[in-house]
Amino acid sequence: KKITGELLNIEEKYSLKLSTEVKVVNDSIHGHIELHPLLVKIIDTPQFQRLRHIKQLGGAYWVFPGASHNRFEHSIGVAYLAGCMVKSLQEKQPELHITNRDILCVTIAGLCHDLGHGPFSHLFDKKFIPAVQSDAKWKHEEASVNMFRHMVKENNLEPLMVSYGLDMENDLTFIDELIKGVDTKEKDVQTPVNNNCRLLSPAYVNV
Repeated sequence: KKITGELLNIEEKYSLKLSTEVKVVNDSIHGHIELHPLLVKIIDTPQFQRLRHIKQLGGAYWVFPGASHNRFEHSIGVAYLAGCMVKSLQEKQPELHITNRDILCVTIAGLCHDLGHGPFSHLFDKKFIPAVQSDAKWKHEEASVNMFRHMVKENNLEPLMVSYGLDMENDLTFIDELIKGVDTKEKDVQTPVNNNCRLLSPAYVNV
């Protein structure tokens, strides 16, 4: 009974707070990475956790056993690098008027840019989909946007996102556009957050 009581105390004290505090993860490439509480909450969703089971290099690990890293760890690394990039722009080019809200949106987009990948990563959309449905115009970027929207709704993330200063009408669109990319050659591209998507979206293309 004493052990059970202690376990319940630990659960009550920590489990409900796991997704509401900054976390530090040890990345194999970038070392210790601090994760914003909103990113932690996103990572804790089933939609993001499924990326643990999707290999980054498709079926390459069947031939090269060391090529076993997955989309889960890759996405955390992309989120970190995206955040570093935009923070650097904010510091070195103040004329861009990049806000902390922009940085959070960009980091979320980096974290979620691969949510739509199917089994065996690019092999799924480039080989499997055309083989089973040749007329399908399926892209993992669009699937990632759809999965992101589903994740936000299914896990009731809107209140938390609002609490961290995000505008649900505009910022979700901004994140969508960062994930799927925009045609930077088009002059009429309109984005909701300081028109920065034209500048920032290439960071995610083909990552």
